[in-house]
Amino acid sequence: MRSKNYIFGIFITLIGGILWGFSGACGAYLFKFHQVGSDWLVPYRLLLSGILLLIFCLFKNPKTIFNPLKNIYNYPRLLFFALIGLMMTQYSYFYAIELSNPAVATVLQYTAPVFILGLACFYDKRLPSKIEFYALILAAVGVFLLATHGKIDTLALSLKALIFCLISALCVVVYNFAPQKLARVYGIELVLGWGLVIGGVVLALYMQVWNLDGVSRLSGYLALGGVVIFGTVLAFSFYLWGVELIGAPKASMIAAIEPVSAAMFSYFWLNVEFTAYDLIGFIAIMLCVLILSKDKKDEFKC
Repeated sequence: MRSKNYIFGIFITLIGGILWGFSGACGAYLFKFHQVGSDWLVPYRLLLSGILLLIFCLFKNPKTIFNPLKNIYNYPRLLFFALIGLMMTQYSYFYAIELSNPAVATVLQYTAPVFILGLACFYDKRLPSKIEFYALILAAVGVFLLATHGKIDTLALSLKALIFCLISALCVVVYNFAPQKLARVYGIELVLGWGLVIGGVVLALYMQVWNLDGVSRLSGYLALGGVVIFGTVLAFSFYLWGVELIGAPKASMIAAIEPVSAAMFSYFWLNVEFTAYDLIGFIAIMLCVLILSKDKKDEFKC
């Protein structure tokens, strides 16, 4: 029989994945009903989430809060993680949602294992194995169906949305690999907290968020809270908790409920309609993820 901790680990990881999907739906709600854009939302998402995580770290161990910043040799890796792994991942993801919908953007972001596989093959100087090749075919079919609905001469998804979805997937590779050395030394919560704050500050300054229109009604603030608190702080914490209880490979597979969650919230809350091509594309990409997850190394999300 499975222990209670193992069953709880599965449950808490599942909740984390669902909350990630909920985050994307909250972003889409803000874009659709409050006329805010990614330029406004993402800097606040990064900055507020990072501050909350650092407050948590401060209460957990106040003496270590500035440790990652004390060593100047950490700066290149930390900045690379903050600006590419976090800032660009989140901006391209939410901008893709703004241009399409949460389900499509989330599923296409899940093509990240394909890029990770490509990187692994490059470093190992090898070709993909037979099972990996089948996974690549599934990913290609999924992207094709989502982008074209089976019609070669037209795009069902705008080219800009497709490009930003794939940029987001590519940047996911960075935040899977870039912070690992720092995380082993300082802990992932602390590294992620500083990465979010740095990325949030840089993006806020670049976008000049003080000149942009933001939310002004209670429903907008609640949706923003859904993105920051539920979709970032709690989702990430639940996922890490699950990793501790059931291990990273199983946790990462269970967290793949995120695209399903995003699709359900999109359909029932935001009234997004999906075609048969969309559903087949979703299934193809998620099968690719499940195949490639079998040999996954330790990694984390945000």
